[in-house]
Amino acid sequence: MADFQNPQQEPGTERKLLLVFALTFLVIMLFQPLLKKYGPQPPAPKPESSQPQNTQSQPVSSQPSENAVVTSPAAPKATATAASSKQAHDESETVIENDLYRIVFTNRGAQVKSWILKKYKDRPDGNPLDLVNKAAAEKYGYPLSLFLYDDALQNKVNSVLYIAASTGTRAPAEVSFEYSDADIAVRKSFRFDHSYVVEAQTWVEVKGARSTAFLRWPEGFGDQTSPPAYASSQVAYQYGSKVERLSNGWSLFPSVKIVDGNTIPGPFHWAALSDQYFTVAFMPQDPQNPAMVTLRKPLEIPHDPSDPTNKQRDKVDVFGLSVGSLKGPNAVRLYAGPKSLSDLESVHVVGITDAEPDLRAVPDFGWLGLIARPLFLWLKWTYNHVVPNWGWAIVLQTI
Repeated sequence: MADFQNPQQEPGTERKLLLVFALTFLVIMLFQPLLKKYGPQPPAPKPESSQPQNTQSQPVSSQPSENAVVTSPAAPKATATAASSKQAHDESETVIENDLYRIVFTNRGAQVKSWILKKYKDRPDGNPLDLVNKAAAEKYGYPLSLFLYDDALQNKVNSVLYIAASTGTRAPAEVSFEYSDADIAVRKSFRFDHSYVVEAQTWVEVKGARSTAFLRWPEGFGDQTSPPAYASSQVAYQYGSKVERLSNGWSLFPSVKIVDGNTIPGPFHWAALSDQYFTVAFMPQDPQNPAMVTLRKPLEIPHDPSDPTNKQRDKVDVFGLSVGSLKGPNAVRLYAGPKSLSDLESVHVVGITDAEPDLRAVPDFGWLGLIARPLFLWLKWTYNHVVPNWGWAIVLQTI
């Protein structure tokens, strides 16, 4: 076979190839500006649109990029919690009045700051009587606040700012308060007419479950300015024809004394806190399933309220009462006013069938009630029709 050998190249061939490459490179470099000016231009980039793109036409990556923002699974829950929160930003007052009273609510705690009885005067200065005992209320709570067995929750529901709404300032009217956050929800509503009676409904939920919470009157009464006035306080309750009384004074039976925090289960048709002249009586809508909690707290009062320079103080016990339902929402009617028999007898108490269906048993006429009550009615008739002075009426009746 013939051997194939590389033929020898002719002299000058390599120089010709180098010359061709050099000329080609020179032509390319000289024509670059012309190509940029007259050649085809690349399409301009489209501006980003503010409208969302159709996600169906875009590929979806199963892995997030390094710069992608990942939404936490907890974000929707936080948004829902914030949306369900109900609370006011500022403290405000709501006033309700009729011919008998003027009540001032505050949305801080959804409670009563002032309860003026228009037909009664206080002793020091003759102004209309405020049924709220300010000295005790500032320390132990205001009327229509809530009692809970958990002290921390009780302090919270009685100090937060509720959202308040009312249908007017003149009875008949209705006032409602609402508060909620991530842990607790509270609703309170009150309805007023032309009498001393107020209808109340309350509801408390903790972590979505109903919590036992009673409406309370924790601070006695505004006419109590001396130790004897505090000593006259008592708690009474009635079921059917039977009336039980708890007193502050000396008793042969320790069980009848008022004990702080003592829970007394029902049934009962009404439960009342009273002093010598005024009372607040709770009438549960469901008399078979209520309970009451008696309250008793120490308090120091001025020995002589009319003399501000006298620094002497007297120690007394201030009494309160909380009433609510053990099943379902709390629904009660509330009488707050004088222990006037005509007013008490005008309040109908639902469910009492074997006794007079009203509040006439709230005043305590003692062991001789069968005689004392007619004598009192006779004395009242003498005052209204013969001599408009209690002292002379007593003298005349005694004669």
